[in-house]
Amino acid sequence: MPCYLFTWHAYGTWMPDRPQGYVKKRQGVLPPDPEQARRYRARQKEPTASFASTEQRLIIDESLIAAEKRRFRLHGVATEPTHLHLLLSWRDERTFELLRRGVRESISRRLNAHLRHRWLEQGGSRKQVREQSHFNYLMATYLPKHHGWKWREGLGFYQ
Repeated sequence: MPCYLFTWHAYGTWMPDRPQGYVKKRQGVLPPDPEQARRYRARQKEPTASFASTEQRLIIDESLIAAEKRRFRLHGVATEPTHLHLLLSWRDERTFELLRRGVRESISRRLNAHLRHRWLEQGGSRKQVREQSHFNYLMATYLPKHHGWKWREGLGFYQ
């Protein structure tokens, strides 16, 4: 059964000038680059998005609805003003790309019903969870350390 941690960043956040550096597809984590950040910002078509408490709750609500409609098991969700994580698994042969795209569309539609905006960066990242110890770490340590609203299977909403 596939199990993945999906991550999406709020549109316009996580720019190359972050002190921690930035991630570029197929290149990994790169050092901070203020000039690259300036170019990214110049290409932005909309203002930077941020997930306030209301949007964080909407994201979790929609994730729960999507889990039922799209037939996956939602284990946990963690949000921050700049990003969100969903830990989920499914039993059929769908690819992670297909499921990730559908979940992103559901969350975007729900947020746009609240306030029209470009909310999520394209794509998003994914990390396959292959071992029980990794899953346990995500559930017990990684997701709970986030500062926004969270949801956990068997526990519900919490901060």
